[in-house]
Amino acid sequence: MKELKILYLYPDILELYGDFGNIQILRYRLEQRGFKAIIESYSIGDIPPNFKNYDLVFAGGGADQEQSILAKDLIQYKDAIKDAINNGVFFLLICGAYQLFGKYYKGVEGEIIPGLEIFDYYTEALGDRKKRCIRKYCNRN
Repeated sequence: MKELKILYLYPDILELYGDFGNIQILRYRLEQRGFKAIIESYSIGDIPPNFKNYDLVFAGGGADQEQSILAKDLIQYKDAIKDAINNGVFFLLICGAYQLFGKYYKGVEGEIIPGLEIFDYYTEALGDRKKRCIRKYCNRN
């Protein structure tokens, strides 16, 4: 049986949309296709992961406060994450995790949560807290 190694980032913080269930379904679906899913987790204070040791990195959704907390931890892995992506590691990012891989996230109150700048977009919450807009980044001279 082939193995697929998955890193589950911040399962204790990014759990806004039932992401633990999502990762369990992912495991089930992989195993139905003949893969053994090995799932390891990482959160603040754990031994730093070597992102290149995984086939897939999964991170779920989180509200603004949770994003703010983990963004400070995640930024230290910016270069390692870029290196992993460049070496074929796939990242499955949901909601808040997706936002953090862009340039930045700007909240309703105007607060900026810096992103990893892995991808060329940024996210801004509009005046209505229920709406967000993810936009492609463009240089303005």
